[in-house]
Amino acid sequence: MAVASRPKVVPVFSKRAAAPHRPAPRSVVPTPRPVALQRPSRSQPPLRSQRPPQSQRPLGLIEPVTPQFPNWLILLMAIRKLSTPVLLFLVMGVLPLYAWRVNTQDAWGTHYSKLEQLQQDERTWLTRSEERKYEISENLENNPTGFVPKSSKTTLFLKPAPARPAQPAPPQPTQITQTDVAPVGY
Repeated sequence: MAVASRPKVVPVFSKRAAAPHRPAPRSVVPTPRPVALQRPSRSQPPLRSQRPPQSQRPLGLIEPVTPQFPNWLILLMAIRKLSTPVLLFLVMGVLPLYAWRVNTQDAWGTHYSKLEQLQQDERTWLTRSEERKYEISENLENNPTGFVPKSSKTTLFLKPAPARPAQPAPPQPTQITQTDVAPVGY
């Protein structure tokens, strides 16, 4: 038959309680009270509220152990805590600049392509204009009917019209009337 074994309890003494030259204060160390325990039956597991008897020596308080980190690690963690918000603000500040740069490049590319198209159109118009001038001059040389060559006999000279007298400007009002000073608001 299997025998139910009790869990082993090891009393924990604080550094103050273990030192013989300095007794622990009574307010900090409670004295254990004897508790009558019932033996758990084999069909039921032992309850957590039932504890095995403790030794008669007073137990000290267990102080939480805080890990001691090296100074360089503490400094590194502080730098990380400070640099995270700074980095966040820098990224938030750089994103609009990046968007502005990309937008400027896109707009510049669009306007530059329009400029190139306008220059191409200008060259095309100049070429067509020169072609038309050449065609007109060729037509005049080959078929001068209806056209009179330019000469001093065919030039019209017109006499200038007589000078008209200048009309005087209307007189400026010298007195300020009451309607000119009236306030505009209220």
